[in-house]
Amino acid sequence: MRFGGHLAVDAVSFEAGPGTITGLIGPNGAGKTTLFNIITGLLEPTKGQVFFGGRTITRMKPFKRARLGIGRTFQRLELFTSLSVRDNIRVAGEIRNRWHKGRIDVHAEADRIMELIGVDHLADREVTEIPTGMARRVELGRALMTHPKLLLLDEPASGQDETETQEFGELLQRLAAEGTGILLVEHDVSLVMAVCEYIHVLDFGQIIAAGTPAEVRANPVVLDAYLGSGAPDDATAIAAALDAGIVVSETDLHVHIHEPRDSSDAVELREPLLELVDVRAGYGSIEVLHGVSLAVPQGAVVALLGPNGGGKSTTLKVCGGFVPLTGGELRIAGRVLTGVSPDTLARHGVCTIPEGKGIFPNLTVSENLRMATYTGTPLKDVEDIAYSRFPRLAERRGQLAGTMSGGEQQMLAMSRALGTDPAVLLLDELSMGLAPLIVTELYEVVAQVSELGVSILVVEQFARTVLGIADIAAIMLSGRITRVGRPDELEEELSSAYLGATT
Repeated sequence: MRFGGHLAVDAVSFEAGPGTITGLIGPNGAGKTTLFNIITGLLEPTKGQVFFGGRTITRMKPFKRARLGIGRTFQRLELFTSLSVRDNIRVAGEIRNRWHKGRIDVHAEADRIMELIGVDHLADREVTEIPTGMARRVELGRALMTHPKLLLLDEPASGQDETETQEFGELLQRLAAEGTGILLVEHDVSLVMAVCEYIHVLDFGQIIAAGTPAEVRANPVVLDAYLGSGAPDDATAIAAALDAGIVVSETDLHVHIHEPRDSSDAVELREPLLELVDVRAGYGSIEVLHGVSLAVPQGAVVALLGPNGGGKSTTLKVCGGFVPLTGGELRIAGRVLTGVSPDTLARHGVCTIPEGKGIFPNLTVSENLRMATYTGTPLKDVEDIAYSRFPRLAERRGQLAGTMSGGEQQMLAMSRALGTDPAVLLLDELSMGLAPLIVTELYEVVAQVSELGVSILVVEQFARTVLGIADIAAIMLSGRITRVGRPDELEEELSSAYLGATT
């Protein structure tokens, strides 16, 4: 599947059988939801075929696929928000009765399904009034009202606590035992490992591994996809550089940011510049962070690691003032700044580089840098910082930022941030979509900036990339910090955090 010049799905072949739960996992941007949209007919593949029950459905309309027996849920909830739980489920049965020869008693069937999925006690509540985890069950119930042969579930456990997730896994196993085929996309890999008979692992649009849960968990290629493979070898780095249009010398390839940092100065004993104390936060009625406490010492790099959906980006948004706290405190240099606006935090030295770079694509490099002068730093000083750290930006100062490579855009985002003379730098997925050599260069700059006294909190999916420059690492699971320690102490625990326990 191509979107312009981007190959989102590359020669993927797999199958999902009846009465089985098949897992489809992989890092963010791997192409999982794109595959779901191809299977359900929301996208027509650039090349290849989709078969269901032995017949091709590649160009069949989505509603016809649904009538054949394909049901799905969505990564983002797609419920009728003005209807009750019961009516959301009934509406699917009413529609089914319009075209299916075997009519059902919609009221009785809705009651049966609500009891099956555990939402019968919420039957008369509007779906906007119930927790997200329960709303996802309602979406599953609506799909079940059509009596599907195959269920495509996209992040169905999101928003559920550990007990609810376990119960949900048992529900999926009961559905499979009754003959329903299930294709499961889920960031909670522990759930996938617990309920799936066979798992396919997707990365950069390709199937990189397939097998039983035990085989997938033990596959080093899978672990590399989730944690990163560390520093690239010379051949890989050269190829990546050439693809990015960068000329490199041999000495460029020997920056060793992946060796452990010298922690003899005991950074954990320094005064915290940024501190979260028993923080609770979320979106609307959805609580994402459940009592998070974390300290970033002066001049330290703290890596916040863990699988997707654990609350890492929400933690950064709390630190930047973009998500309000419902409990706990946010402190900067010992001062409580809970509830203040993002611009107030910025004036206290908190600077965020969000996932996706966050530049102005229709402005030139120079104009983007000028935007950093709002703190009073002269443009010349901002440009000196940018061009000395990233000489390539000097060559492109008149170029529109949106026309540069992804790596150059990230360099610009970092340069603009550094131009504000931050006390605290918040980095979200710095490596997203970038060549290994570029990532290495960017994290070298992060290490240098921390040595100047800037405190840095970084969220990075590819853990091994950041562990080499981190002073402290923390693992976050399901909205809670489960472990804080030295990077070398936590590295062995990351595989179980990302891929579930090995026993």
